[in-house]
Amino acid sequence: MPVSAHRYTQDLNNPALVLVHGLGSAGNIWKTLVPQLIESFTVYAIDLPGHGDAPLSQNEEMDPRSLAQAIVDYMVSEMDVKTMHVAGNSLGGWIALEMAAVAPDHILSVTALAPAGLWHEQPPRKFPPSLVARILAKISQHFMKTAYRIPVLKAIGYKKITHLWRELSFESCRDSVIAMAKSKGYMPMWHGANGRRFESVVPEKVKLSVVFGDEDLTLPEKIAQEKSVAPAHSRWIVVDNCAHVIMWNYPALTVELIKKTALLAS
Repeated sequence: MPVSAHRYTQDLNNPALVLVHGLGSAGNIWKTLVPQLIESFTVYAIDLPGHGDAPLSQNEEMDPRSLAQAIVDYMVSEMDVKTMHVAGNSLGGWIALEMAAVAPDHILSVTALAPAGLWHEQPPRKFPPSLVARILAKISQHFMKTAYRIPVLKAIGYKKITHLWRELSFESCRDSVIAMAKSKGYMPMWHGANGRRFESVVPEKVKLSVVFGDEDLTLPEKIAQEKSVAPAHSRWIVVDNCAHVIMWNYPALTVELIKKTALLAS
C-alpha cells in the first residue's frame, strides 16, 4: 500500500512522532506544529494513499485498520523506526487508534484529535458529509485568493468544520483546498470507513488521549463522541471554544497535548 512520509528533525535521536491526517487532507495540515514538535521529536507527517504525494493503487484495502497496518509496516520497513508516538486528526485519529491495536509493541502513545469512529451508532451513509467542501475545493482551487476573500464561499467550505472559520489563515485554507481537490483517495477512504466504527482492543501499556473540541460541528458529541467505544484507559479531554481541526484553532495547545501524552509513556 503506497504510504509516504515527510520527515522533519533537529536530532534523529529524538523519539519518532507519526502524524496522520484525515479524509481529503494531507501531511502538510500539520505544518504550523512542526517547528515546535521537532524540539522534542523526529516528526513523520504521513500522506495516506491517494492523498498528498502518496499514489493510489487499485484494489487497496482502505479501511482504518488496514491503513493503520500499512503505516506501521512503512515506518518499520522503510523508515527503520521500531517504536513511535502517534497523533491523528479526524479519520486520522481513528487510524492512529487502530495503529495502537494492530502494533502495540511499536506504538508508545496515541493522541487522537477529534477522532472519527467513536459513533454512538453509525449506519452506512450514502455520501460523506464533506462532499460539498470537496466539490467547492475542486472549483475554488483555481482562484483561491479571490475565493478566500468572499465570505459566503469561505463559509460554505469551512463553516461545518469550525465555528471560527472567519479566523482561518489564507495559508491554511489554500493548503486544505489543494489537498482536498487533489485527493484521489477521498472516496476509496470514505467507503473504507463508511458503516464501521472503532471496535479494536488497545493494551493498557499504550498511553492514549482522546481530545475533542466542545464546538465540534463535524463529529458532534451527541452523534460521534461515545466514550464507551474508546479504549477504557483513554484520557478524555475536552477543549473549550474549539472545533474539529484542533491544530487550526490552538496549535500550541495541540503540541502540548501530544507532548503530555508521550510523557506518560516514558
